[in-house]
Amino acid sequence: MSRTPIVDGLAHVGIAVRSLAESVPRWTEGLGFRLVDTVTLDSMGLNIAFLEAGDATLELLESFRPDSAVGKFLEKRGEGIHHLSFFVPDIEAALARASEAGLDLIDRTPREGSHDTRIAFVHPRALGGVLVEFCERKSTMGRVP
Repeated sequence: MSRTPIVDGLAHVGIAVRSLAESVPRWTEGLGFRLVDTVTLDSMGLNIAFLEAGDATLELLESFRPDSAVGKFLEKRGEGIHHLSFFVPDIEAALARASEAGLDLIDRTPREGSHDTRIAFVHPRALGGVLVEFCERKSTMGRVP
């Protein structure tokens, strides 16, 4: 029996970097991505740069607290892909479905994300080592999640 997908598409690829000042030019000048926004999420200890090229969106994550999740990731693994983020129309339903399927959740309830979104994470041990973020838009403004 096939079940209806809970994912609407790829929101972005999150990439942990040590320095936005050094990393952004590599992506913009080297590959032609366009810097569309930068935000600071104090609650997560992050400075974030959003880059776009065609249908692709990247989220470059710079930690300003070594005890943040991204800070710990950088210390343990170095720079690289941190997570995949998927749009979901109903984040509570997505979390319930993932839990019912036996996936380990990091977040049982959504938290505030950037750009008027709510987010929640599925533990990487549940999906072959890949950290997955559910991203629900609270409004329909703009492409950047």
